Amino acid sequence: MHHCQAVAGDITIRGNRAQHVDFTIPYLSSEVYMLVHASKEWNQTLWTFIKPFTWRLWITVIGACIFIGVAIGILEYRAGNPQFSSPFYSKLILVVWFPISTFFFQEGKILNKCSKVVLVTWLCMIFIVVQIFTATLSSWLTLHQLRPTVPSTFDYAGYQDGSFLKDLIMENYNYSSDHLLPLRSIDEYKNALSNGSVTAIFDELPYIELFLAKYGSDYMKIGPINQESGIAFAFPRGYPLLQNFSRAVVNVTESKVMMELKKKYLSFSTPDTSQNNQALPQSLDVQSFIGLFIIMGTVTVAAIISSEISLMRRNTKVLPVVPTDIEIHL
Repeated sequence: MHHCQAVAGDITIRGNRAQHVDFTIPYLSSEVYMLVHASKEWNQTLWTFIKPFTWRLWITVIGACIFIGVAIGILEYRAGNPQFSSPFYSKLILVVWFPISTFFFQEGKILNKCSKVVLVTWLCMIFIVVQIFTATLSSWLTLHQLRPTVPSTFDYAGYQDGSFLKDLIMENYNYSSDHLLPLRSIDEYKNALSNGSVTAIFDELPYIELFLAKYGSDYMKIGPINQESGIAFAFPRGYPLLQNFSRAVVNVTESKVMMELKKKYLSFSTPDTSQNNQALPQSLDVQSFIGLFIIMGTVTVAAIISSEISLMRRNTKVLPVVPTDIEIHL
């Protein structure tokens, strides 16, 4: 520092360095992470097939089917359907089975026209629910997530050549220098991990993110395993313009310019998208079908009311009296 007024670059703030120079406010975080291979883990269990819907939605769908069966039972009973003249316990079974047997097995006979409207409404509801369930289930069945493959022993590890990481790894993980491989670029990181030269690579967060942005489909980061103060610019101790530079750094990091610079020069994306994990699909709840249930309930109630009005009109009709000839014998 005796021959220059400033050092601009990726200078990590360290305690031993702070004894000789002053640093500005950090412009990048620099936690140390471990880079390892990742394995794809399929997220499927015995109960995956029920996960597209929440338990509340399952109960609501079953309740809607029972409601439809009860409505058809009322309509057919009022129309004098002989199938509903059986004992009470048999009617309970028939209420659930009758809509299914009528549509799919053609066992039931419908006497009330309003029952047909209710059955069509129920069939439309079932069709929509099944289509949405199938689409959501396919998302669950094809879901996979990356999981880090942490080796049981770290025979050889890589680090960024010329950084402080060599001493850090040797101190924290009892590595000897013979088991540490210096690497100069993210392409060397990729080659070393691919050919098995190293089982893990230790580096700071910006460089790990840069690697994952390019090769993130098969690798993951673990950590942070060590907290660092950040990356900043260095100046001679007591430099009068240090505060001015720190304020300038703050102005840049707080603006959108910083994110644009990261995307342009460091290939950074939004946080953690480099891990390429698929988030768990969201199970659909009752709110997703509330409109469908309201329409179905409205049509069913309207059908029952219409049927009752029709029966009342039929019963109140005055039947004409046909005159007959009566002979009176005196």
